[in-house]
Amino acid sequence: MRRLRSGVRLGVSVLLVLGAGAPGRAATAAAAKDIHQFWDAQCAHCHGHAERFARTDLVVKAGRLQGRRIGYDLRRFLPDHGVPAELAAPIYAMLLAQAATAPRFKQNCARCHGAAADFARSALSFKGQVLYGTETGMPVTDFLATHRALAPEDAAFFASLLARVKREVGPGQ
Repeated sequence: MRRLRSGVRLGVSVLLVLGAGAPGRAATAAAAKDIHQFWDAQCAHCHGHAERFARTDLVVKAGRLQGRRIGYDLRRFLPDHGVPAELAAPIYAMLLAQAATAPRFKQNCARCHGAAADFARSALSFKGQVLYGTETGMPVTDFLATHRALAPEDAAFFASLLARVKREVGPGQ
């Protein structure tokens, strides 16, 4: 009888562990639509915020992203480092863009708008290929042309950056 109870407990434990994996997979699939959330859930505990990691630990050489200290090619490294195959290219592109782009949103906009990914999730949406501000109802390019006296090249920079980040967090959100 004692063996039977131990076997039942073991069986229940196995089922609980296996069942616990399902929500994790569902969470990973949901986060896959938002690669910033995926990074925060799966990578940030070791590597910190993606933007900081990209700018301090990675370097762009000849258009390729690699580790600053070790020199590994990040495109080949990501799938071997626990990133699902379907997310390796989008995460590589996100990190490459962050490493190659000056932190202008953080420096000039974050005080009012918070993190770019959070702002994109909550305040921006695509209608077709055009990015709109959800509060203003205006195309972002039109709004930025009048926002804080931005020069046209600055407005174009921020419009492009916000469109990229919105695609990274999921255009349908």
